[in-house]
Amino acid sequence: YITHGEQARLAPVFAEALFDSRVDDGTVWLTDDGNSTALWEWHDVGTLQHDDDHPAWARYHAAVGDRLWERFLSYETALDPARPDPPYWYLGVLGTRPEAQGRGLATAVIAPVLGMADRDGLDCWLETSKPTNLPFYAARGFTEHIPVNLPDGPATWWCRRPAPTH
Repeated sequence: YITHGEQARLAPVFAEALFDSRVDDGTVWLTDDGNSTALWEWHDVGTLQHDDDHPAWARYHAAVGDRLWERFLSYETALDPARPDPPYWYLGVLGTRPEAQGRGLATAVIAPVLGMADRDGLDCWLETSKPTNLPFYAARGFTEHIPVNLPDGPATWWCRRPAPTH
């Protein structure tokens, strides 16, 4: 597996890949003060989004090496049976600095895409491995929690925010 030292070294590289793979698509929202961000992906085809064809993921692969890259891809592959059918919006990252939590910043940075999804009649999805996140997301409409079986992985849920019915 991965050591604490490896995690500390590689976490910023992973965050960079997540950001860089989305920012050119215009699907990154950030509060003015930089305390909260949401990184979304638009899924209109059923293909894996993380591959060496994107420069951000090629840099990540080079930084982590083949062993950890293969582990990352196996995690993505394990999620495949639970992935929803496109089209949908996927919330890949939502983060708020701990000292800024509880002020509505996370809700503010997810609101633009939730509004677009509502307007267009589309579902929004995310995955989480933290059970403590489920109530937060449920309060924002992600009311369906689908367990995902990940071999050698943490308990994980796909969370769905259904498209509104008009």
